[in-house]
Parts: sequence; C-alpha cells; structure tokens
Amino acid sequence: MKRVLFLILMTVAAAGMFAQDIALSKPPSKLGIDVVDAIKTRAAAREFVKKDVSVADLSAIVWAGNGQKGPDAVSGASKAGATIPVSGDVNYVNLYVLNAKGVYRYDPAGNVLKQVNKKDARGEITQENIPTAALMVLFTVDNTKTPAFLKAMPALVHDIAVGTASYGAQNIGLVAAGMKLGSIVMFNIKPDAVAAALKLTKDEAPLFIMQLGYTQ
Repeated sequence: MKRVLFLILMTVAAAGMFAQDIALSKPPSKLGIDVVDAIKTRAAAREFVKKDVSVADLSAIVWAGNGQKGPDAVSGASKAGATIPVSGDVNYVNLYVLNAKGVYRYDPAGNVLKQVNKKDARGEITQENIPTAALMVLFTVDNTKTPAFLKAMPALVHDIAVGTASYGAQNIGLVAAGMKLGSIVMFNIKPDAVAAALKLTKDEAPLFIMQLGYTQ
C-alpha cells in the first residue's frame, strides 16, 4: 500500500515538472455582435482591470489570430486554410500567448496551447508591459516556411510577415471587442529576450506584440 501511495505521489510530482499545456475549446459560431458594432466597440487601451480570460474566450482569441478555417472557397488563392491570408500555401506566421503562468505556442492543428516556458516573461521582452493585462499575444515569422519567391527578396520578408500577422491582430481586436476586452498593438520588443523566453530557433523571428485585458 505504501509503495502504491509513493508511486502516485511521484507521478503527481513528475507531472508538475513538465509543461502544462492548455487544451482549447472550439471557436464560437457567433459572438452576439456584428462586424460593424465590433468595429465601433473596439478600443485601444493601456489600462486594464486585472481579470483572467476564460479558456473559451482564449480559444476564440487565438483562433481568430491564427487558427484554421479551411482553404479559401472562392479564390483558391491559398491552401493554407488559416484565419489570416498568407502568401502561398503554407502559413509562415506563428502565434504565442504569454501570461502570468508562462509562455505558450499556439498549435492550430491540435487546437492546443503548448507551454514552452513556465516563467512570466512579459516584463522581460518589452519595457511597455502592462501588468494588469490578462494576456499578451506575440507574432513571429518562421523563415523556413516563407514562399519561394520571397527567398530572393529577403528585405521584404519582414515587412510582408508583419503585414500578414497584422490581419491576425485585426481579427483579435474585433473578437476581443465582442468579449468586452480592450487591446493594444506594440512593436517595442527586445528580440534577444523574446528569443530566449520563447525558445526560438535561428530561423524564427519576432514581429510584434498585442496586449489584451478587460477595461471594466
């Protein structure tokens, strides 16, 4: 009996040593607000009321930012099937979530946030961290996945990647408005600190951050 209890305790302790991924729910079919009202309601904010975001709302936010919706049915211009329009058939933009519990990489295919760091690194990657924000979203570009035609124009890769990720930020801002969340996009980040906190490879580069929180 003691041996069984010991093994159970060891298993629980070991589980705590490993990453705590967040299983996400399916995105909502509706938010109860139309696009026009979302545009009118969307607010850029730097002051928030400290309050956690539910898993359901978090799921909708990351899906809007870089989830999967299926190939474009009308034009067939891209087979990436992402919620953001990308050049080519492979999505080269990645989305990370940072909060008080750590750093998470969004896996659209698995619909899960995979923890890559248990440390709250928000204050390390930018001097404009807002402590009362519920979460921070960070976009990166994976240069191994950018279209072949961009390989010949490396100077444009960053600009095009920022433009692509900006669609994700736009989506998040509108979805957040429907959830009564304020948001703000910032480009003032520390690349080396980001790479360390997110454990990026040499081929993945940070683009910008977005901070979200409740304003009331």
